[in-house]
Amino acid sequence: MEIPDWMSQVLSLFDGKTESHSETEIAEALGRARSSRGDLPEDEWKVFLAEHSVFFLRPSRKPEQGLWGTYFAPMAILTGKDGKDLPSPDITQLDAEAVNHWENRAEAVTDPVMKARYADAAWDLAKRIAGTKPNHNMARIASDAYVSATDRGLSTIPPFALQWLVRALDLARSVRDDQRTSEAAEAMVRFCKTTLSPKLVGIWITIFDELYASQDLVTQDLIKSMILDLESMLKRLSTIDEHNEFDPFNAQAVGERLIRHYRSVGDADSVARVVKTFGGAFEQQANGAGAMLATAWLQPIAERYEQEGLKVEAEALQNKLEKHYAEITNELKTYSLPVRFTQEQVDELFRYLIVDKDLASTLKNIGTYFIPKVDEARNLIQTKGSVAPLLSLMPIELLDASGRPKAHIGSTEDDAEGHLYYQLTQIMTFSDPFLYLVLERVREQFAPSADDLTSFLYECPVFLESRKGILQQGLAAYLEHDFVKSIHILVPQLEEVLRNLLAMIGVPTVKNVPRHPGITDVKSMNNVLEEERIREILPEDVWRYLTLLYIDRRGVNLRNDLAHGLIVLEGFNEYSSNRVLHSLLTLAPITVKPRRMS
Repeated sequence: MEIPDWMSQVLSLFDGKTESHSETEIAEALGRARSSRGDLPEDEWKVFLAEHSVFFLRPSRKPEQGLWGTYFAPMAILTGKDGKDLPSPDITQLDAEAVNHWENRAEAVTDPVMKARYADAAWDLAKRIAGTKPNHNMARIASDAYVSATDRGLSTIPPFALQWLVRALDLARSVRDDQRTSEAAEAMVRFCKTTLSPKLVGIWITIFDELYASQDLVTQDLIKSMILDLESMLKRLSTIDEHNEFDPFNAQAVGERLIRHYRSVGDADSVARVVKTFGGAFEQQANGAGAMLATAWLQPIAERYEQEGLKVEAEALQNKLEKHYAEITNELKTYSLPVRFTQEQVDELFRYLIVDKDLASTLKNIGTYFIPKVDEARNLIQTKGSVAPLLSLMPIELLDASGRPKAHIGSTEDDAEGHLYYQLTQIMTFSDPFLYLVLERVREQFAPSADDLTSFLYECPVFLESRKGILQQGLAAYLEHDFVKSIHILVPQLEEVLRNLLAMIGVPTVKNVPRHPGITDVKSMNNVLEEERIREILPEDVWRYLTLLYIDRRGVNLRNDLAHGLIVLEGFNEYSSNRVLHSLLTLAPITVKPRRMS
């Protein structure tokens, strides 16, 4: 390929440049020069494609994530009218002649930025473009040029220089060139010393990671020197003074590298010291901050103290957290959106659910209707993902009544199960007022007694005759609006009903007690609802409903909160009691065929 004069003029400007410059700047300069020349002859167009493309590539150390499975990827990927990807640059427009051209240019130019890109592209893309084996000499030329470009300060920003050096090291290793590998490592050390500043933490800890992972590249004296540098940075980043270098997050990033080293040499005291240092920085930052922000910073540190065996520090920090949790509710704001429904709509619901003079059919209808539907929840999640994609990526932190975080839900991509339970709980909460109205109408129209409700439930074989009297007391308390009593009675009895269901399908209702040979314990509601064989016989809507209502932190978690005494008096209300009654109604239609025991 012969480079035309107009293109050569642009390239010559960069080939002799001593100021910092980037590969993208060269591509942009070529693009501007080409835009004023109209249609190019085929031979010039071919040269332009080779020259512009080579400088418009995007480096990436994750080939599996790129379009071509190579170090270099397209700078951008557009979508055509036919829905197909349109990469820019598009290496399918290049051929073996272009690769050969890059190899020749790598030998000819003097600018290390240009030399490195020509050589690296020829090495990386030769097989993809031309189907030929890459020229090992190109890897060596590129490695040398990247080191030279960094030493001469030609990068426009420090991260680009770091990228060059890491690539130089990778290239030298790929061709098993020990001398160049050592030279690249030494260049990284030099660059680390020049960028050793709290403002450039990401750069020098990356260099530390690269070199520490392969200690054959550096001497023990150099490792000691790096550790001393990290200790210096940890102190500066953890100290509030006039230099304004205080940064707990970067202090932790530095501290994690120090911990890695001290663990490798068996220095437990230094590990503890480092953890307490960056932990103390977070504690300083939390002073004067809002409760929500403070807990977000301090909770991970408290957990880290526990992991490192720092029991005293962990307990002291947990006591601080308890105070912050109590303050969180004062910081929370309530946003509400009124939802209006007409009396006609309510009457229509009554007509749909309530069967005149037939309490049993009415209770069956109510039991089925007010179970939150899994398919509906999944559709709502999908709709939210398309209407508000950014919102779907945001994590959700659920707090209990005292302000403590009780559950964390990640993005819809990472935590589909969490979002499903969250959405099901919202559906259930939205329908609570309608359940209240329907049950009030049942009271008015049928005036059911505890015996009436018990008789309905006992049409189902999972309700044990021996528990009938206790259930009647709980149902009587519900009808008398004694919700504290009804919830305390009915929830444990529902747990026993589920254990009975377990027994009826041939699954043991007891489990061995760990570390206590010969001792067994009954399975809890958690154990029963997590049992796959229960999930096989119960509809998904039912077992997920019981899960979110009773045992899942992402839902109501009523059984567990009741067992641990976490429900305040206001929590024993009619809405909660209605849900307990309703959950019993959902089990009434169950018919079970006992499994044959082999």
